[in-house]
Amino acid sequence: MEVIFEHVNYQTKAGKEVLKNIDYSFLPGKIVGIVGKSGSGKTTLLNLIALEILPKKGKICLGDYTITRVGMSKKVQDYQSNIGYVHSSLANEFAYETVMKELFYTLEKYNYNASKRERQVLKSLQIVGLNEEYLYRDPYTLSSGEKRLVALAKNISYNPKVLLLDNPSVGLSSDDKKKLISLLATMKTRYKKTIIIATQDMDFIHQIADELIVLENGKILVSGSKKDVYDKKEILEQANISLPKIVTFSNYVWKQKKIHLNYCNTINDLVKEILRKMESRD
Repeated sequence: MEVIFEHVNYQTKAGKEVLKNIDYSFLPGKIVGIVGKSGSGKTTLLNLIALEILPKKGKICLGDYTITRVGMSKKVQDYQSNIGYVHSSLANEFAYETVMKELFYTLEKYNYNASKRERQVLKSLQIVGLNEEYLYRDPYTLSSGEKRLVALAKNISYNPKVLLLDNPSVGLSSDDKKKLISLLATMKTRYKKTIIIATQDMDFIHQIADELIVLENGKILVSGSKKDVYDKKEILEQANISLPKIVTFSNYVWKQKKIHLNYCNTINDLVKEILRKMESRD
C-alpha cells in the first residue's frame, strides 16, 4: 500500500515546527530508511502515518484513506489495521502478563479470524525467531532484544500492509539483526509490504534499505537510492551522518589503491567482491 505525503507540516502545541513541507511517496515492496540526528523529525514522521498525531498542514494518503489536520476521512480502526508500528521505546508496549495474551489481544483488536488466532499467534512468534516457550513469559522479564522481537511479532500478526519501525536494531544482538534483516527482506519481496524505518544505525539500514531520506530540522535534505544519497557527501556532513563502514572501506580502497569495488550491501558481499578482484589481478 502506497503512503503519500503532500506538503505536510507538523507543529507542536507550543508552535515549534518539527516537520516542514514533506513531500514523498513510500511505495509497496520497498524499504525506506529515514536517517538523521536526534530531533530531526524521524519519529514524528512515523507518528503521523500511525495517526498518533495530525499534520498542521498538508495531507497524508494511504490507499483510500486521507489524513489532514481535522483527522481521518474514514473509520480510524479500519485505517490502523493497515499499520504495524514498533516504537523505539517499549516502556508502554505491553499491557498483559504473558506474551500469549499480548498477541491474542492484538488479533482480537483488529478482528482477526477467531478460528485462526491460535495458529497465527504461534506463526507470528516463529517468524521472528522465537519458540512457543515464549508464550508463557512475562514480556517485561525479557531482554531488550527479546522484547523488541515480541513487539515485532505483535505488529505483524494481523498482517498490516505498512510496517513502521523506529530504531529497530537497538538492543538486538548481531544474530538477531541478521534475522530481522532477513525477515524484512521477505516481507518486502514476497508480501510487498511498505516498510519505513527510522534509525541512526547506518550500518544496519545500509544492508536492507532500497531508498534513504535524510532529515535535518524537519526538512528533507536529500532522498533517493542509497548510492545517490551517499554521493552527497557535503549534505551528509551537514546532517552529521556517517557513511556505513562498508562504504567507507570501499572508498578507502579506491583512494589508496585505485581499486574499484562494486557496490556491496553486506560484509559477505564485500568479501566476495574483494576475492573476485584478487583473482582477476592474478
